[in-house]
Amino acid sequence: MKKILLACVCSIGLFSITQAAETELFGPNVHLYTPSDDPAAIANEIKDIASRMRPGQFSDERHAILFMPGDYTAVGTIEVGYYTHLAGLGQHPNDVLLDNISTPTAFAPSKNVLCNFWRTAENFRVNKSDRLPLEWAVSQAAPIRRVISERRVMYDMGGMASGGFTADCIFLEAAGSKTQQQWYTRNSHIEKGSDGINPGGWNYAYQGVTFGPRANLKNNSDNWSVSRKNMGWGNVSREELTPVIREKPYLFVNGKGEFKVFKPALRRDCKGPSYTQSTNSEGIVLDLVQDFFIAKPGVSAQALNKALEQGKHLFFTPGLYELEEPLVITNSSTIVMGIGLATLIPAKGNIEAAITVEDDVDDVTICSLMFDARYDSKWLLRTGSAERGPRLACPADPMLLADLFFRVGGVVETPTNVEIMAEINTNRAICDHFWLWRADHGKGVGWTQNTCRNGLVVNGNGVTTYGLCNEHTQEYQTVWNGEWGHCFFYQSETPYDMQRQSDYMSHGGTVFGYASYKVGDHVKEHYASMMGIYDVFTKTGGAKIVAENSIEVPDREGVHIHHACNFGISRFGGGFNYLINGQVPSTQFKKGRYYIIDYGKDLPDDE
Repeated sequence: MKKILLACVCSIGLFSITQAAETELFGPNVHLYTPSDDPAAIANEIKDIASRMRPGQFSDERHAILFMPGDYTAVGTIEVGYYTHLAGLGQHPNDVLLDNISTPTAFAPSKNVLCNFWRTAENFRVNKSDRLPLEWAVSQAAPIRRVISERRVMYDMGGMASGGFTADCIFLEAAGSKTQQQWYTRNSHIEKGSDGINPGGWNYAYQGVTFGPRANLKNNSDNWSVSRKNMGWGNVSREELTPVIREKPYLFVNGKGEFKVFKPALRRDCKGPSYTQSTNSEGIVLDLVQDFFIAKPGVSAQALNKALEQGKHLFFTPGLYELEEPLVITNSSTIVMGIGLATLIPAKGNIEAAITVEDDVDDVTICSLMFDARYDSKWLLRTGSAERGPRLACPADPMLLADLFFRVGGVVETPTNVEIMAEINTNRAICDHFWLWRADHGKGVGWTQNTCRNGLVVNGNGVTTYGLCNEHTQEYQTVWNGEWGHCFFYQSETPYDMQRQSDYMSHGGTVFGYASYKVGDHVKEHYASMMGIYDVFTKTGGAKIVAENSIEVPDREGVHIHHACNFGISRFGGGFNYLINGQVPSTQFKKGRYYIIDYGKDLPDDE
């Protein structure tokens, strides 16, 4: 197949641009390569980064590996480790050609990728020079976006896996996993479906995905009503359309060698990627140097807020950012984005949040960032004001929150508390891939050490989430109080580590445990689909812990749950009494997978 490079830049110009960018724009943790660089030197530098990051699950290092437009197939397979962001800098994925990518793991002997977190791959094409697959073997917080692959794509290494997220990709072969517990693919094209690969795990989900004529659609279509063999393995869900989405902005270099940010256009009721193999996405182009404040570690929150007040967007380079005060977004259409898993931390004394967005601010984008709790704060991210309540007006251009990863515990020994990791009070917000994680391992981990009440609280009306992963918080993990909410794909695990049942009681101490997914009793209209919720009471000191329900929703017309399941992993005989609202006896009674096809009635149109 002929390779097409849609952009071409003089290599001499690129060399000087690269040097300037590394030293002046981005700092030392951004590694920029040009087609004129020695492939062996590129390979050695990337291998050195991967080797350092292989054991670095809780490292403070952050890296972005960026390729100027060109052909890099001579570099060979590129390993993407912890806290590493691999990206092409073309405006179209075809502009950067790589040979292959893989995800090294610290658990290679058992091929266990349950902890392959915190990495990103986006905006390039992968060549097919041999029969090896593109191996994106990851679990949570490891998105692959805007990638064209000529190779078969595998999401595991043959061992245990708990992922993951794909969006806006074109896969010209098959894609899938034999061992993933769950996976969510949105608005992509997969030419051969999952042919030759196990069609799914406990909860394998497609939304707005197109398939080629050679794909066996039987393996890529709803099958929950018939698939119960092998402990419930091989379950597939499919939503044909994506109701509203705007793909995440990305960095690129134009034909003049200038750094730009592309902001894709909003799409409604869409299917397939936002681009084709020969045409780019619709959207607008912003200039990185003129329109953005480029942040490097050590910058003050005051300087960042001053830039926001002046109408600048924010671009965070790789590193840690301790913020003495919240970053406050007051201007509509503001973009706050990062590369290299840039990590925002409410500093000691900042008891509010890392970022807040004021009321009545439309079209904000916050993307490609980690939020880490190392001290105490009420939130990590908060949009709008719950005290005012959701405003009546609905924004014409909704807020986008994409590839945001939240962590409480695991990094420092000292106790830390966050009440709510993310609170969304803004109407019509789009949340595209969250992982909200109260750490179950690492430093400073324990029931009274890293404490967090809720992962996500949604008070805004008309909020839509895609690829929502929310784990281990100590009360309701997701609380949805807004009307007309839509949740597409949900992955959740209970806390591991309460030591007695009395510490885990809801409804004023009268009901065992907390539901993972709680829709407010007053809510009249809500839709959730493709949900996997698992009990993991495994570090309880031998105590048998029970949760009455995994899902609690109002029993009324307009509240509809489609395809929801439980699977029991608890070590000491605990689990869920029921899947939803006292219905469908679940893992407390016997092990295995328990599910519903539909609960409640269709969600009426809210327009």
